[in-house]
Amino acid sequence: MSSIAAPKRTDGLAPDWKADRVVLWLRTAAATLILTLLLVSFTPFEVESAATAEGGNVVNQLGYGGLAALAIAGLLTFADRGAAFTLLRPTWVLFGGWMVFSATQSPVPDASMRAVVFSILAMITATGAVCLPPNARSFRFALSFAALTVLGLSYLGLVVFPAAAIHGASGAEPEHAGLWRGIYSHKNVAAPVMAALFFAGLYLLRSGEKWRGWAILVLSAVFIAKTGSKTSAGLVPLVAILVIGGRTVGGRALPALMLVATACIMALLTLGAAMSPLLDAVLQTILPGTTFTGRMDLWRFALDAMQGQQWTGWGFESFWGTGVVRGIERPFELSWDPRGIVNSHSGYLEIAIAMGWPALGLASFLLLFLPVADYLRSKPGAENQCFADFCLMVLSFVLLNSFLESYLFARAHPTWMLAFMSIVGLRLGARLRMVP
Repeated sequence: MSSIAAPKRTDGLAPDWKADRVVLWLRTAAATLILTLLLVSFTPFEVESAATAEGGNVVNQLGYGGLAALAIAGLLTFADRGAAFTLLRPTWVLFGGWMVFSATQSPVPDASMRAVVFSILAMITATGAVCLPPNARSFRFALSFAALTVLGLSYLGLVVFPAAAIHGASGAEPEHAGLWRGIYSHKNVAAPVMAALFFAGLYLLRSGEKWRGWAILVLSAVFIAKTGSKTSAGLVPLVAILVIGGRTVGGRALPALMLVATACIMALLTLGAAMSPLLDAVLQTILPGTTFTGRMDLWRFALDAMQGQQWTGWGFESFWGTGVVRGIERPFELSWDPRGIVNSHSGYLEIAIAMGWPALGLASFLLLFLPVADYLRSKPGAENQCFADFCLMVLSFVLLNSFLESYLFARAHPTWMLAFMSIVGLRLGARLRMVP
């Protein structure tokens, strides 16, 4: 957070006691508004896939465009220039250029370029949610307000709009009947967001804000269980132990090492197993019969289909709508019919499909190794420690869950927004000292 306080030239973040209280309040209000709308979205309770809804939805386009304008205005007006340059890493600029280049490889370059522009604007907007609060307490207020709004609306929806907030038996996925999705379009969107809110509750508890922390933690934990997402339910305690337990036992180095090791192992046992018969044999020895709910078939189909453009990619958010997928006869030998799929259910494979294998290598560096390095360099102090742990928990969950779901760089997807905010937060926490 560039402005979890106004920075002194010598020591990162320290309070600006002479700042106008109205300006400080406006900064907090702007951050709260941005974060809340990023998590709630402009179309809550919309029973439609996010990919479809966002494609041509004027409300989303105007809403997220307005949020981006607010964030940019706030960053230009209030954010410390040193902090802003801290965020402007050359590697991120390179990746942004790569995203633009990928759009030129798309069969529908105009649509792909719009997706790229909105994705970049969404990331800038998420940056504002972290950088605008004037101090750590203000950020926690924004975070808790957004979390309680999501939880409040989701629980209210169970009573007032049950047809929208709970999966029904009709539609393409009758097996999800009775599972909660709250304000989101699918349980697989709701569960990761609730997982991040669980970590927010832990962060608030560790920062001394007991009632809000407990409320968010308990309500989100119950909701995760009711989504029926076994992946989220299993990853939440694992990540909490990995980060908080690891730091308690081995300082910053142990959770950082454990995250990198776990991510590498999961990469080998998911995409690696789909590409290598040897790794697949290892996976089947460890977990006989594992297909990750049919995802292995889908990954192998995508890997075969992308061969012609595996180094440049098929264009940002383009591949699954091309004739290569839509124009084929139904492959009855596959567990899933790829003609009706909107993504590969692997965030990493999705990056390779859209932008090529080199882009996946750069993305892995940006999403995993740079944030881990920032975590290791986080400034001393209780505020920095609790905030860095929160960011690493959210990012760890998203990175590990992304081996089975696709939301990395997915425009204004709330889970990706939370992950990118964590990346920004880790960078700022490594360079600036926070104050209460």
